[in-house]
Amino acid sequence: MGTANGAPSPRDDNYDVNLAQARVFARGLAEHIQTCSASIEIAQSKAFRARADRAESRARQFESEASTLRIELYEMYRHIDAMTARFPELRTDPAVRG
Repeated sequence: MGTANGAPSPRDDNYDVNLAQARVFARGLAEHIQTCSASIEIAQSKAFRARADRAESRARQFESEASTLRIELYEMYRHIDAMTARFPELRTDPAVRG
């Protein structure tokens, strides 16, 4: 548990270990966020091209893919936000927020 100023409380003997694990997990999430964001852009681009080709079924399929990826993306951001609330040190980690 942390204190109001973000410092570990005296009874949290594993804070440093937990922070290190959270940092690794958050960095992995940040990398996955980049991959997911790129995949959303690709799916949206394919949907746009499919619409231009009058391939509505394909366009809907790509839009559905982008929508599913957005849900996943929001969930990853939710995890990052929860970790930064628990471990304020992560807020300044460029690999997590960069």
